[in-house]
Amino acid sequence: MYLIRLFILALFACGCSCGSSSFGGKMKVGVDPYWYPLDFGAQNAYVNGYTEEMLLEMSRYSGMDFELIQANWDTLVDGLNKKKYEAILTSMPPYEYNTAKYEFSENFLDIGPVLIVSSGSNVNELSAMEKGTIGVIVNDSTVLVLEKHPTLIVRTYNSITALLNAVVMGDIQGALLAKIPAVNYVGDLYAGKLKIVGAPLTDAGLHLVALKGANLRIFNKTLRTFSRKKTLEELQKKWDLAL
Repeated sequence: MYLIRLFILALFACGCSCGSSSFGGKMKVGVDPYWYPLDFGAQNAYVNGYTEEMLLEMSRYSGMDFELIQANWDTLVDGLNKKKYEAILTSMPPYEYNTAKYEFSENFLDIGPVLIVSSGSNVNELSAMEKGTIGVIVNDSTVLVLEKHPTLIVRTYNSITALLNAVVMGDIQGALLAKIPAVNYVGDLYAGKLKIVGAPLTDAGLHLVALKGANLRIFNKTLRTFSRKKTLEELQKKWDLAL
């Protein structure tokens, strides 16, 4: 994993060129390879690897051409505003005040919270747990999802392992956790004990963001094609990011 992380970060640091453009030039795309304010932990290298390969596949399919330019988290958006690059890869939420200034692509990787239950549970969605007990990480924004489910009893935990152990032990019926760490833990340490049910419960994700007025039609069209052909799903499986 350490070698993979070094390799992927080196690609981002050097500025990776993806594809060959038939119309000349490249779309310069800024990226913080650590994805602040997110914390993907050990999965960070896999998120970068998936992103890199997704852009390469998009280049081959559509003829779009990308040059990745590394930026620090605190200068990434400023670089876009100053037109140091045409777009950025980011988790910036498409709130109204952001969409007034920027164009957002569709997500190329969903990262919202998912529901985790014991492997033998019959629960298949959050609404089936009404009046039940659910756990979240303390101070995690995923708790906002539960505002639509006021009858649920919410318990908070200081760590992911404490949260998931509580599900295994039956102290709580389920847990909400962001998709990337959920996939990692459920597929590894808790394999056979826990399972993820349903899709992410919010539209949070990684996407391409450009200045207002930019045309992201080809990017979005290619994403939809990749989704329909299961290309994104296969790439996410390859990089251990799939549900």
